[in-house]
Amino acid sequence: MPDGKPSFVGYWTLPYTPNMAAKDGEASIPYTPAGLAAFKNHDAKDDPTSLCLYPGMPRIMQSPYPMQIIQTQEYVVMLFEYMRQWRAIPTDGRKHPENLPPSFMGDSVGKWEGDTFVVDTIGLNDKSWLDTAGHQHTDEMHLTERYTRTPTTINLEYTIDDPKMYSKPWVQQRIIRPLPPAAHGLPELIEYSCEENNKDLQHLITTKPAADR
Repeated sequence: MPDGKPSFVGYWTLPYTPNMAAKDGEASIPYTPAGLAAFKNHDAKDDPTSLCLYPGMPRIMQSPYPMQIIQTQEYVVMLFEYMRQWRAIPTDGRKHPENLPPSFMGDSVGKWEGDTFVVDTIGLNDKSWLDTAGHQHTDEMHLTERYTRTPTTINLEYTIDDPKMYSKPWVQQRIIRPLPPAAHGLPELIEYSCEENNKDLQHLITTKPAADR
């Protein structure tokens, strides 16, 4: 970039991760008793995205849809095909606002640590899941993301700090790769409408045994 920072500009394919415990297993997750109970008692029918609610953070960063990054000296902007969401992350050193109303995407501020872009997010609500598998979080979750540019990819490491659900911070790594060109020769984000012609809602059924209902 003109200011000497690495460029994240472009179209990117986000790595689909439906289960954050798939690599190391459930035993690797530092649950609190409340976090373990929330996971064991969840019902796949209640996945918030099934009701067209936003995936929230960090789930949108590991959903199978592309994103575009626009970068200036003041902002790193992430435009998501999924749910037509966006993140405008300021890089001017500002702090989080006080008395934030909780939201699905929370409030994010960014800074540079050398060539790594570090994003701090708070103010998240508890209405989303961390992944499709049903790992939970509360509105006390604090998310830290570290983006590092390589010649061909973006390496993402993020840390979930939610003392109600997890006894210590929980770290994950992802590799974000360039989006291949579309049929006309250029990468693009296409229109996404969660509710258009959605005939599936009436067919959603519980995954819990009858004894648990």
